[in-house]
Formats: sequence, structure tokens, C-alpha cells
Amino acid sequence: MSESERRLIVRAAAGDRRAFDALVRPRWERIYRIALRIVGEREDAQDVAQRACLRLWQTLARFRPGEDLDGWIYRMVTNLAIDTLRRRRTRREEPVLPEVREHAGALPENRLLAAELERALQVATEQLPPRQKAVFVLARVEGLEPVEIARMLGVAPSTVRNHLFQARAHVARVLARRFPGLLGRLEDRR
Repeated sequence: MSESERRLIVRAAAGDRRAFDALVRPRWERIYRIALRIVGEREDAQDVAQRACLRLWQTLARFRPGEDLDGWIYRMVTNLAIDTLRRRRTRREEPVLPEVREHAGALPENRLLAAELERALQVATEQLPPRQKAVFVLARVEGLEPVEIARMLGVAPSTVRNHLFQARAHVARVLARRFPGLLGRLEDRR
């Protein structure tokens, strides 16, 4: 962490809104993306991201120098997203699938295949338990290592690896059962 970021944290913890905004602004896209990928619905993701920032604002005074600010923030986002999924499951709501990102510069057939794969993965992860889904998203979408995810979630790395193994096995079964043609097309592209 840079000295300027440390100063921003101190100022934000003392109530300086501009310093807080300067801390959150470069992280906002990733905060929202993590929330969206876990909860799968734009409105809920926006709510999760905003609640995470509010919680950060309220607890920043407890942040200790030397801690990983990004890990702390993304842990808040992940935990709030998991809570949202749990509440949704108790209400039996069906999430709206997020819009698939365009893959700039890709050939039209590659963009179509990427969009189909993205939608299939979204369908395949919907039935995962919330914590498994969070681990899968953090590893697959954010590219985090199990040790980083474990630190964020406050669990052992072996627990993360177990959740990831189970999530991947579930996703593979769903893809093979519900989207066999898609898997064949992916193999043909290799």
C-alpha cells in the first residue's frame, strides 16, 4: 500500500468524503462485477455494492495499517452477496441473467459462442450453494487463487479448494447434461 493511500484511509476514516471517494472510485467496477457475478441480477448487485461501500465507510476507522484493503473490501462484497443469495433462496426468487459482455474484436461466431458459454455458466451456477458460487466466481471471474479467496472469506484454503472442486464438478455435470452441443463446439475450436 502506498503512502498516499494510507493518508487517504486516515482522512476517510476521519470522515473526509472526498478521500473515501478516492479510495472507492478505482475499485468500484470490480466491487460491482463481483456482486453481479455472485447475485446474478443488476439491481441486487448495485444494492450489494452500495451496502459494501456503506459498510466500508462505517468501519474504516477499524482498518489497521498493513492489512489488505482490497481483500477487506472484496470480503465485504462477497459476504453481502452470499447473504443476498441466501435471502433470495428463502423467498424462492428467480434471478435475471446478467447481460453478456461483448468480446471486442472477436469474430461474430466467437462472440456468439462466448455469449452462449457465459449464459450456460450462469445457468449452471444458479443452483450452487451461495458460498460455493462465491468461490467459483472469485476463482473463475476474478482469477483469484484459493489462498487469496480463503483470506477474503476467512476460511482455510483447503475449504476453498473443496468448494471450488465441488462447484466445478456441478458446473461440468450441468453443462454436459443441459448444453452438450455447446461443449462439442468448444472442443472443435481448440
